[in-house]
Amino acid sequence: MLSEFTKHKYISFESLNENSEYPDKYIVHYKNISSVRLSADSQKGNILVDRITLHTAEIYLHNEYPRIKPQCFLLTEIFHPNIRKSSPNDICIGDYWSSGETLVDIVYQIGEMIMFQNYNIKSPLNGVAAKWARENESLFPIDSTNIRSPELDVKLTAKKNIDIELK
Repeated sequence: MLSEFTKHKYISFESLNENSEYPDKYIVHYKNISSVRLSADSQKGNILVDRITLHTAEIYLHNEYPRIKPQCFLLTEIFHPNIRKSSPNDICIGDYWSSGETLVDIVYQIGEMIMFQNYNIKSPLNGVAAKWARENESLFPIDSTNIRSPELDVKLTAKKNIDIELK
């Protein structure tokens, strides 16, 4: 996690039990990636959404991880078919779990879900959001940012007397 997300443009994290050799709870912050939340002006039959760009998730690696998928929660409000609207706001990171998926994979997957690059309206945790998503598929993805490609610090230095042969 540390090597992947240190100086990442969109993602940062903190472990909640840093004194442990193997932290089991992480808070992940996503910034400058867009999603939507239900607007306060929404009414039954007239769904309005507001754009949001800051998101926080919690990932808990229980004793059965990686055999069983970790528990994931979104701590900020969002309107998404695969994120439960009411507490505990759990995130469905997939109907089928593979123990080969890493924590880094999960962090990226949640970010892609936030941006509606990855969503499933066939087995939703939020039926109202699933109906809205089905009716508004032309809006997706809400954000097409590739969060898997962090910007690299590249330093170039020029050397004198370089011969370049063009063919």
